[in-house]
Amino acid sequence: MPIRILIDAAVFLTVLFFPPIFPIAISLILLYYYESFYEIIFVGIIIDSLYGRPIGNLYNFSYPMTFVSTALFVSSIFIKKRLKFYSDR
Repeated sequence: MPIRILIDAAVFLTVLFFPPIFPIAISLILLYYYESFYEIIFVGIIIDSLYGRPIGNLYNFSYPMTFVSTALFVSSIFIKKRLKFYSDR
């Protein structure tokens, strides 16, 4: 459990010090490594809070990374059920 706390701290530090694509890529890898990596949703919220701006084409929708990270999390639940090496857990 302490290793996951250190990994979470490292992911949140990458949100602060790197461009937004890096924490999403790292979170995507961790999403499939851990059985339930809820932190990806918080990463999306923090990225939108720091770097987000309204998208005019989508009726000023200002939370695209939160939407993407939530969609990745929900889709990973269904994908993990179909993967062979996750059926043993």
